[in-house]
Amino acid sequence: MQKKRMQSGVFDDLMSIGTLYSFLFSMMASGVLLSLPLLGGALYLLGRVSLVLLRYRRGLHSDLLPPSMKKAGTILMVSMLFCLAAMITACTVRLESAALWRLFGLVLFVLLRQAILPYVAEKCEIEEKSLFGKILRLSLVQALFLLPLLLILLPGDFSARLSLSLAAGYFTSGLLQCFSLRKNFISPRPFSDEEKEKARALEGVHAYKVFHRVLLISVAAVQLTQVLTYTYIASTADALILCMAIALFCTYAAETAAKALMKRPLSRGTDPSFLIMGGLAIWLYGLILFSRCLDHPGTVNGYISLALCTGGATVSLRMLGGMGEDMRRVAAFGTGQDMGKDMKRLLEAQTDLSALLGQMTALIGLMLICVFTGPDYYGNGELLFQSFSPLLTLPAFLTVGIALGFAVAFPLTKRHLEKLRRYMLLQEQGQENASLQKELENVVVRRSLKKYGVRVLLALARPFYYHRIQCRENVHLDEDIPCVFVCNHGEIYGPIVTNLYVPFFFRPWSTYEMLNVEAVAERTLDGTMKDQKIVPPGLARWFMYKIGGPLLGWVMRSVECIPVYHDNPRMLRQTFRETLAAMETGDHILIFPENAETEADHKYVKEGVSEFFTGFTMVGQLYYNKTGKCPQFVPLYADKRRRTITFGIPTRYNPDAPSNEEKERLCTYLRGEMLRMAGLKEN
Repeated sequence: MQKKRMQSGVFDDLMSIGTLYSFLFSMMASGVLLSLPLLGGALYLLGRVSLVLLRYRRGLHSDLLPPSMKKAGTILMVSMLFCLAAMITACTVRLESAALWRLFGLVLFVLLRQAILPYVAEKCEIEEKSLFGKILRLSLVQALFLLPLLLILLPGDFSARLSLSLAAGYFTSGLLQCFSLRKNFISPRPFSDEEKEKARALEGVHAYKVFHRVLLISVAAVQLTQVLTYTYIASTADALILCMAIALFCTYAAETAAKALMKRPLSRGTDPSFLIMGGLAIWLYGLILFSRCLDHPGTVNGYISLALCTGGATVSLRMLGGMGEDMRRVAAFGTGQDMGKDMKRLLEAQTDLSALLGQMTALIGLMLICVFTGPDYYGNGELLFQSFSPLLTLPAFLTVGIALGFAVAFPLTKRHLEKLRRYMLLQEQGQENASLQKELENVVVRRSLKKYGVRVLLALARPFYYHRIQCRENVHLDEDIPCVFVCNHGEIYGPIVTNLYVPFFFRPWSTYEMLNVEAVAERTLDGTMKDQKIVPPGLARWFMYKIGGPLLGWVMRSVECIPVYHDNPRMLRQTFRETLAAMETGDHILIFPENAETEADHKYVKEGVSEFFTGFTMVGQLYYNKTGKCPQFVPLYADKRRRTITFGIPTRYNPDAPSNEEKERLCTYLRGEMLRMAGLKEN
């Protein structure tokens, strides 16, 4: 069998509990042996960086890496070597200490174990060992390194309790590393010319580029944050143990929550980018809280900041990891070729380097602390936290902030990802969908922005229009056949509450006047604001033309309204063309078919349902003629008095019935259902 070697996966280096706790153990050992926790952490990071650099040189081709990453790596390497020389010079007074050489031995054993355990796990996978067999082999490796470690500790002049504590910490960090070992082993073969060409093609896919930047920057930010927070807070053995417990609990809880959120069904407001932004925002707040408690390292706020950083980083990174299959589809759509394992290998290679850059930056920070804290730091063994400059928090703060900025710019929503999945499935079946392809090109390949403003506005309006959803179980949506929701208007009330509370994606019909600033201002003044007596007419007119009209027009465009031209038959064809295109992409349609002209005052009724325009039913016939599929019409009733939105029993378009009869049947049935839900009888 061809020999393989396990490479660090996309998320092994950045959230590996074993790597983190090995770093913490090195700090604890250094604190016990020399009262210098920073020195042990710096030595461990130096060895870790060296191992990753060796793997990088053997397994990757540097021409795959962006020029910015190459320059950053060169600068950091030179800086790291300079700081290392300065730290060695500053530590000359302790080079003859036996405790220092014991520390070197402990760190060396930790690094050797960290390098060997993946090979043992790989062999267990290849030989298909049982779970018990894997545990037995990994435990033997732990014991193999534990024996010489005890020999190093026994001659020491410290108590047996401290020796046992170090041995237990060493064994625990090794066990935690075993839990993070991956099952997939990838050969470090060089990238072929074809793979390099695919990597260059990905640069032209905007959605992938943004995701890629969020991922790489987050990877580097984790290294900086972990080293910064644990180095500062965990200044004693007891504090280290408490930090380990907090990290373990927060990592597990946040990862469980992230997995649960990823399994939520498709609905409004469940975009993965929002969850990524939420995790990054929590992470950023944790860093802000951390920077404010630098003068009091042992306070509760320090541990809270640690929990926030750990939890926020876990949520955001696990959400990024859960989008792997979606990004494979994005790459396939944008480049026109299946990237498959090539993209996975590329991501692993680049995240490896990004983690390396983060570790190198963190190592430089540790070395600077060791060098510039002064002679007293080495003379009495006390950590001078007053010398810990807040500027050292700046790299972590900036990287998390930049990652948050790119996450805001990520253009894809869960709705787009679902449409992409549907499009790729159609392609596998040999089918085409031009409307869906055009929409996806606009958000996947080309630069596009999310409509955050209208989302914020709707979120602010929800508490003022609280409604309960009733009879949702009546709606059974077909995966590949969109439906037409039909709702009462209730003046402006129906359009508002449906956009706020209907838990399905839809594109609403709206009269074309609502998309024109002057027309919407005049219509609102003559309608909703005509009878009010609070605001003077002149002030109301100024407000609608300067603020209200532009705002309403922007909202209507942001929710992707389809303009309806009731008084222009030629333009009305455009309405149906746009409606059919939207339905072909998988969007549902929301229609308010009431005809206010049938009322005595020519206004929409506040309660009940007016007579319908009948032309909207042509959507069913046109969609059937184009696709051969029968959409269902779902009646809705928005009740202002009861604060409810009720779903009625749907009905499907019947292509076998005469068109005029089917038109009348649909209108009669839908209006009857809405009146029934309103508790009213037919006029």
